[in-house]
Amino acid sequence: MEGTKHKTMTVKEVFELRKQGRIEEAYDAIRPMYAVHQGKYTTLCMFWTASDILKKRLKEQRTDEAMKIFKALMRILPTVDDADGKAHSSILHAAVLLHREHPSPDLLDFVAELPVTQLRDDDWKTAMAPAADGKPGHPIPSVAQQLLTCAFHEVQDNPTVDNALKAMPLLQEALRRRPHDKNSLRFMAVVYRIMGERDKAAAIYRQLITRHRDSYLYAELAELTDDAGPKAALYCQAIMNQRQEQFRSGYRLQLALLLMGRDNARAAYELQRCLSARQAAGHGPTRQMQQMMAQLQGVTPVSDAQQQDFYLKMKEKYK
Repeated sequence: MEGTKHKTMTVKEVFELRKQGRIEEAYDAIRPMYAVHQGKYTTLCMFWTASDILKKRLKEQRTDEAMKIFKALMRILPTVDDADGKAHSSILHAAVLLHREHPSPDLLDFVAELPVTQLRDDDWKTAMAPAADGKPGHPIPSVAQQLLTCAFHEVQDNPTVDNALKAMPLLQEALRRRPHDKNSLRFMAVVYRIMGERDKAAAIYRQLITRHRDSYLYAELAELTDDAGPKAALYCQAIMNQRQEQFRSGYRLQLALLLMGRDNARAAYELQRCLSARQAAGHGPTRQMQQMMAQLQGVTPVSDAQQQDFYLKMKEKYK
């Protein structure tokens, strides 16, 4: 171990403080030592103590400080002796934790610079949550997959070609490892859509809905569909496959817009259900909804049974 010292403390002693859980003391001790000497063990100690403090600052909701520490860790990382890849893994976990507390477009720059081929197999392994109340634990996506999901939230919030390209290396590695993964394939469809390759995006969604019934898959394919009949059928299936009414509202609104002027009684049903869900959540109608209400004034909505029958008929008609 190096003989680098701060007063009478050695790097080994700082590691011991960390082992004891005295991470603030360890962090305060290593910083002046690292400032004057960046040897192998001093750098390792600086990296791991700073990683501890980053997690602590996030728990304390001191997000701005956590972000500064994360950026400092990124500067240190290339100089860390990381033969086992654990430092890179730690950075992945930190990026995910930080993004959950403080979503930022900076994440895409981090992902773009990530040496994806150096990620460990463990970084791609799905874990199982501990069992609780006698129920089996649920699968937890790998940290690399979680990072990919965070990245695509940013891509969807700002869907530019440049942002899509930043996420591509990690996405391609994810698909190389798991070619049939639902989320990764969906992200690739998002990329194709951003690139203007709507047919390729639609083909992926069609492939996905042969195996999965997630409501958002039908809705996202509907957004890529121009023909009113198949488009409406897809929104019908999105509604049928979404159990929570609050999440059906967007699909109902789109279906109502498609039905207006074609079948106003059914459009009125969907709009009414959409308005009821918004009211239950404490929200009033949007300006668009107010305009639709005015256009449908005096129209009697179909019954619930009639609309359920309509969903099934549309599903069969446009298989």
